Amino acid sequence: MKYFSCLLITFLFAQIAFAQSGSISGQLYDSQNSKELALATITVFNAADTTLITYRLSNDNGRFKVPGLPLNTALRFLVSYSGYETYRKEFTLTESTPTLTFDSLAMNQASAQLDEVVLVAERPPVIIKNDTIEFNANSFKTLPNALVEDLLKKLPGVQVDKDGNISVNGKPVNRMMVDGKNFFGSDPKMASRNLPADIIDKVQVTDDKEELANRMDDNVNAVGKVVNITLKKGIKKGAFGKLYAGGGTDERFETGGILNVFRDTLQVSLLGYANDLNKPGFGFAELMDAGGLQRSNSNLNSRSITNMSSSSGGSSVSVNGINFGGMQSGGGLATSKGAGININHAPSLKQSIFGQYFFGSVIVNKKVNSNIQQFNGDTVIANHSNLDGKVISNAHNIGLGIKLKPDAFTTFLASANYTNGRQNDNRNTLVKSDNNFTGPLSTGNIFQQNAANTNYYKHSIAYTKSSEKIKGRRISITHLLDANNATNNYITNSVITTFSPTPYDSLLSQMRTEEIPTLKISTGVGIRNPFTKWFALTLSSRYDYNHLKIETGTFSRDDNGDYKTQREALSSNFLRNATWFYNTLGFEFRIKDLVITPAARTLWQKSENVLMQNNLSVLQNRFDILPVLNITYKDLFFSYDKNIVLPDYKYLIPVVNNSNPYYVVKGNPGLLPAITQNFSASLYYNNIKQKLNFSFYLSAVFTDRDVVQKINVNEAGIQTMQPINADGSRNTSLNYNVSKDVVTMNDIRVKGYTGGWYSYTSKFLFYNETESRETDWVFSQWSGISTNIKDKIEWNNSLNLLWNSAKFTNKFFKPLKTFQSTLKSELIVRMPKHFAWETSANYQFNGLVPAGLPRNSLRLDAALNITMLKGERAVLRLAVWDLLNDNNHVNFSANRNMISSVQSNAMGRYFMATYSYNIRKIGAPNKKTSQGIFGY
Repeated sequence: MKYFSCLLITFLFAQIAFAQSGSISGQLYDSQNSKELALATITVFNAADTTLITYRLSNDNGRFKVPGLPLNTALRFLVSYSGYETYRKEFTLTESTPTLTFDSLAMNQASAQLDEVVLVAERPPVIIKNDTIEFNANSFKTLPNALVEDLLKKLPGVQVDKDGNISVNGKPVNRMMVDGKNFFGSDPKMASRNLPADIIDKVQVTDDKEELANRMDDNVNAVGKVVNITLKKGIKKGAFGKLYAGGGTDERFETGGILNVFRDTLQVSLLGYANDLNKPGFGFAELMDAGGLQRSNSNLNSRSITNMSSSSGGSSVSVNGINFGGMQSGGGLATSKGAGININHAPSLKQSIFGQYFFGSVIVNKKVNSNIQQFNGDTVIANHSNLDGKVISNAHNIGLGIKLKPDAFTTFLASANYTNGRQNDNRNTLVKSDNNFTGPLSTGNIFQQNAANTNYYKHSIAYTKSSEKIKGRRISITHLLDANNATNNYITNSVITTFSPTPYDSLLSQMRTEEIPTLKISTGVGIRNPFTKWFALTLSSRYDYNHLKIETGTFSRDDNGDYKTQREALSSNFLRNATWFYNTLGFEFRIKDLVITPAARTLWQKSENVLMQNNLSVLQNRFDILPVLNITYKDLFFSYDKNIVLPDYKYLIPVVNNSNPYYVVKGNPGLLPAITQNFSASLYYNNIKQKLNFSFYLSAVFTDRDVVQKINVNEAGIQTMQPINADGSRNTSLNYNVSKDVVTMNDIRVKGYTGGWYSYTSKFLFYNETESRETDWVFSQWSGISTNIKDKIEWNNSLNLLWNSAKFTNKFFKPLKTFQSTLKSELIVRMPKHFAWETSANYQFNGLVPAGLPRNSLRLDAALNITMLKGERAVLRLAVWDLLNDNNHVNFSANRNMISSVQSNAMGRYFMATYSYNIRKIGAPNKKTSQGIFGY
């Protein structure tokens, strides 16, 4: 309490100081045509040392007001506007004259031959250039060992979530470039979580032009953002990077480094890491499916990259369930290592090529206690399990790419990736099943050895050609190919003792093998042709082909310990060939800011599923005409479409999978295609002048013939699931985010945000021959506020609340609820010079947690950063993790008619000392940052 009181008093004193201040105001216009200049940047510096005081943007009428200026201090007033000469004026405000007004401030257009030179020290924090927002990195202070991600969190309108995903004004960042070049592929996290912030000169944000070119509706609101970070001049022809190493108590360690070398048109980046701190060293951008090791994972052809963080402090990067660094889903303590190289070569603005290689390895030791309660009327069947295991993962990825732009109207992109993944998961699980009326049902000891190997290749080609004469006319051609050869081996040895109604023991000793070669090919072409300013025609066609073959074999162990005796009832060969052919005709009507695009899409699809052992073939062949509608009005976007979706192959395999004897899965080859109707609406509002951002997204999906699980739990507590079709599934979700930046003066900067995610799901539940409609509600709400005082004190706070409930139309099932809240507070103090103090508190509360599990936890972390050597190139960090040793990893959820609570081993208290050294400007002249730069 004392900690928060001191901070509150500091904030109140700062507000009092702000009240005793002055202001300037005025109006800007073009000196030649008297045009009012909107979104010009007005910056106020301390005239003595060019220290930034504050900044504002002019409104739509060219008017501006800059409050909160100190009195009796020589100040410099600077106006910057793209294409105009910079305006400067020095002034001083006093108690008798606290305000200054510039009624009509004329701006002169800059010379076309040479842009004006602006000193680096005088550069404004933000500049608007047409459709580009440009931030001056020097205006936003970070810790001495900060990364680009830390810098981005301070920029107006930029948000970085706990998993490192970046958004600008509510729109996701698709790619992050370094000096206009790819950095380890296209994953923004590769740059944001590895590059040091102190080498960044500017951060530029634009709409993703490549994504826009592939769309047929020219809807800027429907595309994401691209962030380009430009490096300081002295680095562009030299090298920079960071090396670090640290050790701590309980044998904790971390070491790693990143080195970037720039030589004119060549960029080479190297990085590597190793640690046992439950976190990856870097994120992976182009890693593909590295196998489906977990039995619940399906070896999908699509890429699914997950960057995960937990309230217990761990983090990880995984691709379709395969972990490449850090903790695994479900917890555990991880030791990770990895390395990578990225090469970019751009001999001219018209062509560039890149290549990259990654290696990631992780060893996770897991101890997991779980309790799953299933409710059936007054009966509660509870499965308690204790898992002890180790997961070893290794993956290699290599990628190549080329971009050609022979002229301003033509773009050609091509890339190829290959991933080789290996994973071994060994686990021993003790299970106990109970009935609240009859008592113990069964006990089990299950030992599993699971291994997955994957060789995965993918390439993509995109060609776009725009008309030189007619704006908006273009043709786009795309081609994708995925080839995945995955093999899985599941060895299970178990003993299950059943007590009721008749005691007996069941033994299982078997090996289940899966060979899953898949091939997916997609080729499409799109044409957009505007006939008038208000009418355009769009045509698109796409052909998809999917080939899948699954060979499943189950073998019993013989007396010699070999798995050679095949169990025919649990073995099968499954073949699937599927083709889709889409044709879409759209009409685009444009009336000022309103664009309406109705379309008709024809879909012909043919799928043949063959059970090879009995030569049974299930043919699905259909032709449909489906409606599509898109409406755009300014920043508001609405869409509707109808689709026919074939069931995923993982639901069709008819044989039983009993690799986990307590959770048995059986497929259904007779599943029919689902019919979905999809509605979505989005709104993005960005008021640059007010530094206010609002985003809103609504989605609704109505599905007939949805795939749901039919569940049966027997007298021993063993669960069997089989997918079936059911009509009437409904899923609706709403997400919104609001952020506001307040720049009052150099003493106080406040950044606040709030947001929420709410979902409603209604579908059928089939449990032990009892039918019910299930309704799930999820309410997630978050808010945060950050205060910066003179770049000396930062106080960051956030609160996250999560409610989850499940209700049923059949009163046989009782309603279920869960609640979780997380409160975080971080304090950073940068004084005296060369010292930066960090403290953070992370409190988590879990409501309705079953007895025996911790209901809450409080993790306190602290660190001292000491900079040293010339230019503060070195940093010594002394840190303590979880000072109170109260950290835990508990997940609690309600789904279907069951409540699950899981606790896994978490990182406990340790002390760590880490030394970092920043490599800068090797081979480049060590110039000071006072040289002029162009373009302002």
